[in-house]
Parts: sequence; C-alpha cells; structure tokens
Amino acid sequence: MPASPFVPVIPAGGAGTRLWPLSRRSRPKFLLDLTGDGRSLLQSTVERLLPLADHPPIVVTGVDHEESVREQLAEVGSAHVVPEPSPRNSMPAIALAAALVEREHPEAVIGSFAADHLIGDHEAFLRAVGIARRAAEGGDLVTLGIAPTHPATGFGYIEQGAPDGADGASAELPSGAHRVVRFVEKPDRERAEEFLASGRFLWNAGMFVVRASVLLDELAVQIPSLAAGVREIAAAHGTAQHQEVLERIWPRLTSIAIDHALAEPLAADGKVVVVPADLGWDDVGDFAALARQLREHRKAAESSEGEETVPDAGDVRVLGSVRVDAVSSRATVYGATDRLIALVGLDGISIVDTEDALLVLADEQAQDLSVLVARLERHGLGHLR
Repeated sequence: MPASPFVPVIPAGGAGTRLWPLSRRSRPKFLLDLTGDGRSLLQSTVERLLPLADHPPIVVTGVDHEESVREQLAEVGSAHVVPEPSPRNSMPAIALAAALVEREHPEAVIGSFAADHLIGDHEAFLRAVGIARRAAEGGDLVTLGIAPTHPATGFGYIEQGAPDGADGASAELPSGAHRVVRFVEKPDRERAEEFLASGRFLWNAGMFVVRASVLLDELAVQIPSLAAGVREIAAAHGTAQHQEVLERIWPRLTSIAIDHALAEPLAADGKVVVVPADLGWDDVGDFAALARQLREHRKAAESSEGEETVPDAGDVRVLGSVRVDAVSSRATVYGATDRLIALVGLDGISIVDTEDALLVLADEQAQDLSVLVARLERHGLGHLR
C-alpha cells in the first residue's frame, strides 16, 4: 500500500452553460441531482472519494456557492470547504488546495477530481486511483485516462507510450501505468477516428494525482508567481491576516487550467504518467450526454425517487415531477412545473421546463446551447443565466 497519506481535492466551479436552464450561475451543475438518485453530482463525488481519503477531502468553490456546498456536504460526510473569492480556472484552485495540504502534511499525495462527473464503476475507479497513488509517490504527475468508446470530438486526448518495461520503456512505474507522450486538444472527427483506431489514445478526464509538494515545486518552475502566491495564502490560513492576504493575492494569480499550466509542459519533459481506466465515466457535458446516461441506467432510473416512465410513449425519460404524455417519441424531459407536456412524433429531443424558461433542444446539436446562453446578456436576460 502507498506510504504517503492521500487527500482528495475537488474543484467545484463553473455553471455548465450546456445544461441551461437546469444549471444556472446561482445553482451550478455540480449542485444538481441530474440522474434522479437523490444526490447531487458533488455529493456523489465526495461519497466516491471518502473510502480513499486519509484526511478529509478539500472542496474549493466560489464564495457565492459556499453555503450551498456546506449544506450538501453536511449530508454525506466530513470535508473541508475552501472558498475562492473569484473564478481563476482550475490551476489556482488546485494549487491552493495543494499548498494547504503541503503545510499540514508535507509528504501527502493529492488527487484532483471534478465535482460534476459521473463514474459508473466505482471498483474500477478505486483500483485506478490506487495505481495512480503508487506512481505519484515516485514524483510524477499522474492522470487517469479514460478508455474511449467512440471518436468523440468534445474531449481532449492523451497519447500513451509503451507499457512500462516494454520496448525499452523504463521499469520504474507500477503495473498499469504508462508514460504520457503528449496531450492533444479536442480533435475534429477525422483525427478522433484516427486516435481511436490507433489504440494509443485515451480521453482526458482532467483527473490528476500528485504529491502536493511536487505539484507546487513544478508550478514554481512554470509559473513562479502562482506557486508563491498560493503558498503565501496557505501560510496565512487560520490567522487574523488570512482574509487580507487572500483578497490581495488571489486576483493577481494567473488564470489558467492545470492542463496548460503543468500537464502539457511536464509531458514534454517525460514527467507525466497515465493510468488507463474503464470507469463508466461521463462528464455529463450537455443534454445529449445526460439523455444517454439516463437511458444506460434505465433500470436504476425507474426505481429512483421522482422518476416515472410513460407507458406506450416510445422512449421517453422523465426526471422530476412534471407530467408528460407522449406518442411515438424519443425524448428526455426535465421539470417540476404543474403544466402537462404533450409530445407527438419527436425524435432525439430534450425538454427543460422551469418557472422562468422553457428549452426545447435537438440532442444532436446539444453543444450549441452555449451559443444561446451567451446571448442572454445581450438581450437583457442576464438574470436567467
């Protein structure tokens, strides 16, 4: 077993514009129960990580959501909530958590996991994180790469090298871990098909495992001011000066994702390792993904509180208390209003019915929803975001 203590880190930010109007600035995606199982995505994430944790998980979230996050976490177990004054992307949030861990547990390994993803196979997840922990103890930045199931264009990719010890590769890594050749941004369809056919590429799910001190030391090489800033904030944590230090330093920290700040440059130096994993993972990034999840978990959804089926409707899934009557339709409906929703002859549609907005969306164009949401401000409807 790994000798170093393990501390999960959960960056909980963003609103999820591709799930509007379910997800709003005031009620972001990670606070929602999107599968009808009675738990928010954040609560499910914490529950999944608690068996791995040697110390309480750290949830980094915006000040506007701090109260809601604390309320939800009180229902699932112990966690430490760290509010960030303003969004600065994933690297500052993860780095701040790493600095807090380094201060209390200098030898600890941290694992950063998104607050709003689904994992279907918990046992496979626990095994993959276990391998990643052992690899991280050697000083590498480790990521979990998802075994691709189709040529997706909405995800970044990770190219893995030869298995450890094969074709001249070093034998320093635990079984199941590979050196990363490179990270690749979201490809077009043709490149995605090439990646899938090669067998060398994995989806980048943004899950990273690393010693807290290694993360900060490597960050000090790449972006010195960011590493120094979060360490100064952590040093003031729990003192009378903490709020002043936080408000002075935080707005000046570089706003950047961990992929660009660390993963890509370290991969070029041969310092990143990937653990391929088949986890039943989904980032639930849009309504097409959510509809797919509800269908893949049909039996579980049918027994969930607040979920009902529609007889002779075709293939219609209903989440919430909204009443639906349908004929020859394939659709997913979300809502809790009193009105009846009637569907006839619709194929591949998501409908979201809220008190102040009604969305009707073709699932095949689900990723285009963010374009509409971006226009709300221009049309004087910013209060709906």
